[in-house]
Amino acid sequence: MNGPRDIGGTAICRVYSTVQALVRIAELDWIVVQTNPRCELRACAGIEATGALTYLPMIPALRKRKRGKKAIETSKPMFSRYLFVGLNRKVGMTCDQVRSCDGVEKILAAEPDAPAYLVSAREMELIMEAEKSAQLEKKSVEGQAFEVGDNVVLIAGAFVDCRGQVQDIKSNGESLRVELDVFGRSTNVIVPLDKVALR
Repeated sequence: MNGPRDIGGTAICRVYSTVQALVRIAELDWIVVQTNPRCELRACAGIEATGALTYLPMIPALRKRKRGKKAIETSKPMFSRYLFVGLNRKVGMTCDQVRSCDGVEKILAAEPDAPAYLVSAREMELIMEAEKSAQLEKKSVEGQAFEVGDNVVLIAGAFVDCRGQVQDIKSNGESLRVELDVFGRSTNVIVPLDKVALR
């Protein structure tokens, strides 16, 4: 799903449409997993080895080379340290098999002893739509000056109208780390500048 960005926009739209349709018709319980720092891909591999489906939304990013001034296009997780896991309970998949995987820190729940927070198919579709938009509409917005501590509102994407606070301005100047109240708790989200506005 997170293939090269140089394939045509039509191909990307087809892939997302197919995956969104699968999310709607598949009888999966989607949970949110918090990974160890920088272990999203390792956690995905471990979870997929158990037979569960993983979804790690990615957004475009620029990474500066150590030598030289040129930056290269790459991708990074939309939600740093978070990924989504689809469990088919009818075939006996449980949260315990996910919890024991390498790279997994915990499964999100509203309270420590509560059952795992279940993400609805509609929420999953919105997140996928936000990822698709970020991949297809990569752009930077000039003229908005953000500072750490600013109160912002998301104006596009899966969490449109959610309010949060700027925690960090990324070094590439094209995204912010914003603390939002989603999934029943405070969550840090990396948001492109064109998806937020001061409130």
